[in-house]
Amino acid sequence: MSWRRVFPGRADQIPLARQFAMFLFAETSIAAEVGFVVTELATNSVRHTRSGQHGGRFTVELVLGGLAYVGVSDLGGGGYPTVRHDPLNGPVESEGGRGLRAVSQMAAMLGVHGSPIEGHTVWADLICIDKPYEDPPLATSVA
Repeated sequence: MSWRRVFPGRADQIPLARQFAMFLFAETSIAAEVGFVVTELATNSVRHTRSGQHGGRFTVELVLGGLAYVGVSDLGGGGYPTVRHDPLNGPVESEGGRGLRAVSQMAAMLGVHGSPIEGHTVWADLICIDKPYEDPPLATSVA
């Protein structure tokens, strides 16, 4: 199962993106993690790229499977998304930049593709062994 939804690039849309993701993963044990990842990636998109400018947008893409894919695409601008490796218990004034690190610690894989010019997709794969939907059979028996 896969879903994609475009949201206006405004801060008030981030909770809606989180609710959208958590609703789709509600019957799994990773709904809260998916919601956290969407919140962090969408927040970065709105704060640090052209997605947060007037008329901007960000896109959330979700795939439910053994590895759940969570991706957020932005309109580019700013720099290249990177994971900070400084201690999480650093000075309070350096609070920014820790969300992507937290996502990297809960994800099986984390990646970025694209560029500041054409836009980025930041994605995370989360392990989801309890997917609620049955895969269709590859073949059916003939009676």
